[in-house]
Amino acid sequence: MKTGRTLTGIYGLDELMDGGFRKNTVNSIYGGPGVGKTTFALQYSLFGLDRGEKVIYVSFEMSEQQIIRDCKDIGWGAIKDYIEAGDMKIVHIFGEDLEFPSLDITEIIKKSSPGANPRIVIDPFTYPTFYSDKEKRKSISTIFQDLRAFGTTVVVLEEPADGATATNYGTTGDFQHMNRLLSTPLYLSDTVLFLQNLGFGEMYDRTIRIMKHRGSKHGEGIYPYSIEAGLGIVLRASKKQIDRVMPKTRFDDRFMQAIEKTKTMGKPGQKIRVKIESVRKNWVHDEDPQQILELVLGEEKKSYENRA
Repeated sequence: MKTGRTLTGIYGLDELMDGGFRKNTVNSIYGGPGVGKTTFALQYSLFGLDRGEKVIYVSFEMSEQQIIRDCKDIGWGAIKDYIEAGDMKIVHIFGEDLEFPSLDITEIIKKSSPGANPRIVIDPFTYPTFYSDKEKRKSISTIFQDLRAFGTTVVVLEEPADGATATNYGTTGDFQHMNRLLSTPLYLSDTVLFLQNLGFGEMYDRTIRIMKHRGSKHGEGIYPYSIEAGLGIVLRASKKQIDRVMPKTRFDDRFMQAIEKTKTMGKPGQKIRVKIESVRKNWVHDEDPQQILELVLGEEKKSYENRA
């Protein structure tokens, strides 16, 4: 596993996300009703618990008993044992009790946490984002920063009531449109996963898309998934889709030749070598990198000669 990562526990997802969530990040699970957002959050929790981690689960809708019941129905009865053992803490907050987004959510989490560096879930994050004026948005930003300092967080976001989707996300206009519709700006999250029920039936009834994964390479396709009793969410990415995010080593000779050429560029060449080595480790394309390497080396060499 890549260092500095927290595995999601969602079958088939981590290999599309460069090894999972980065540690100490805030990661949003976004979608409409019935797509499996809470299932994702509970699966993320159970995966950590099974490996000796601690979990704090802040719920604005379900009580502890409701969570235990729903987990039992899907075959995750072990959740109750973890709660009784003190490894998982469920905090049920009533949305109407919130007068201001800061609400000291982070203080509640700190006081309730069963251990250091826990997995944190806020399900859903709708209530702390009812307010839209500038000062209260700033408060949400502060909450996210505090959460990053405390653990690795999953927040659940409900799809806007007007039915807008993220299928065309990617352009500046789409991004701004979704920001206006969402209660909390997407740019505050380190990772955004969009879950959708397309209504096609069969295998492609539900899909997931990695909209954003800050500081990491990730799959850019739309991946079908199913929800299976006992397992939870299982992605059905094809081998070809997985290969697209796996580093390619067959072009290593090209990169090594380029690195060798930087040795004639003096001290600046050392920094260029670091850049090229980083590209080599993360090269996921099937195309030969020769053209890119020649472009970079040509411009860097010209700059070096002009300085000399």
